[in-house]
Amino acid sequence: MVPILFYAACAVASAGLLLLLMSSGGNAGHDGQGRAMRAVATVLGLAGIAWILVVIVQAIPVTNDSLGQVGLMILCAFISIGSAVRVITHHRPVFCALYFVLVVVSGAAMYVLLSAEFVAFSLIIVYAGAILITYLFVLMLAQQSPADTKGADAVDYDRVAREPAGAVIAGFVLVAVLGGSIFGGNHTTARAAADQALAVRGAWNDLARMPRFLTEQARRVDASAIAVVRQPDGQMLTVQPDFSAAVTVAHADGSAPSTIILPPALLPDNTSRVGMALVTKFPVSLELAGVILLMAMLGAVVLARRQSEATAHDTPREHNS
Repeated sequence: MVPILFYAACAVASAGLLLLLMSSGGNAGHDGQGRAMRAVATVLGLAGIAWILVVIVQAIPVTNDSLGQVGLMILCAFISIGSAVRVITHHRPVFCALYFVLVVVSGAAMYVLLSAEFVAFSLIIVYAGAILITYLFVLMLAQQSPADTKGADAVDYDRVAREPAGAVIAGFVLVAVLGGSIFGGNHTTARAAADQALAVRGAWNDLARMPRFLTEQARRVDASAIAVVRQPDGQMLTVQPDFSAAVTVAHADGSAPSTIILPPALLPDNTSRVGMALVTKFPVSLELAGVILLMAMLGAVVLARRQSEATAHDTPREHNS
């Protein structure tokens, strides 16, 4: 029954968004009928979004420890959805870009709550940093209508939504498919335990590939440890059934090496693991991303310089005429 309620909530929110897009076109927002239509669309959209969040919260097991995190997640979701709606319904492109920044920041906050710090930082750097700056350069170079974009003198692409029904249907299908896969997935306890064990083993293996960091973690357990010694099988550590790890360390007093147990709390965080993967496994992709961002910045500077030179050449002609 949960997927059916979820689909119904998505349909209500999609209907509100469609009415909002249709009412924002042309001069519909200036008369009484247009304002009433926008009010109905806003109420319908908010009701659908609230319904979606209620269905999701009911399906998520919430404990006292996770209550605050779930509350922050719901707040960020409300901000992200509301800002996304304003991105496609606002009449001024500059304000659309600013609302897009709010979408990116709220989405990054949700990634941080999900312990995906690197994805959050990448989202802000790439979208709010590089792509949005380039988009703002394009907005400054483009010739905007001097009149109010809500008036009749504005160009069509600033006041009329393109194919609102098709866009809303595509969004509804995307959200419905993602929601159905989440609610209808086979999330068994055995599979979750196996995934957790695999993730923990991968984290310990990444720590074993950083000997200096591994030594620092071992010193937190035994202050006399000066280095981690390889075990007879050639491994730096051995993962235990309780997700801890056993390492052999050498001591500063010259005594025989001993084995200590590292608790799971000493596992490397996601940012350290992703940074190591980028440097060791994907260095070419990291360099290519830097080159692409540099080319985007240089392209924006060249376009702005050409525009300023063209304006400087056209100014005397206008005075002479």
